[in-house]
Amino acid sequence: MELERWVFVVRALDKPGTLTATAAVFSHRGVSLESILGSGIASTTTEDGRLILTFCATPQKQAMLLRSLERLSSVMQVSVYRYDDPLLRAIAVVSLSDPNAVDLSTLPLRLEPITGELNTNLAEGRASHLLLTGNPPTVAEAIAKFREHGVLNDVVVATIAL
Repeated sequence: MELERWVFVVRALDKPGTLTATAAVFSHRGVSLESILGSGIASTTTEDGRLILTFCATPQKQAMLLRSLERLSSVMQVSVYRYDDPLLRAIAVVSLSDPNAVDLSTLPLRLEPITGELNTNLAEGRASHLLLTGNPPTVAEAIAKFREHGVLNDVVVATIAL
């Protein structure tokens, strides 16, 4: 079976050890996490923390990971999404040596320059920072194009579920 990309949205207790136990489920089964995004939603309780986990696995291994996560005492719910699910959005901040080297006009993607101290002079062709938003495969395609053209200095990507 071929590997597929998946996203788990884990509703869990926002307390010490939750992230460690969650990551161990993947590590002990030989699956690397591509990204982890976490937040505590309720400021006055330890309930309703969220972990968003992106990874590659076969459908069978994904199902095994799901069952293992659901057995953790700190996990209340796990929602499963395929990487191309329309309910997912990817957000990326990219640092580019030449932001004009790649034409992304054909991609259904929102590009926004980041202004302020991070953004250097675009007219001089120096590094610039852009915020990209769109569905995860489209954002990944844009990042791949920057990488192919040798203009990608750095990137941070987060996936969220709507």
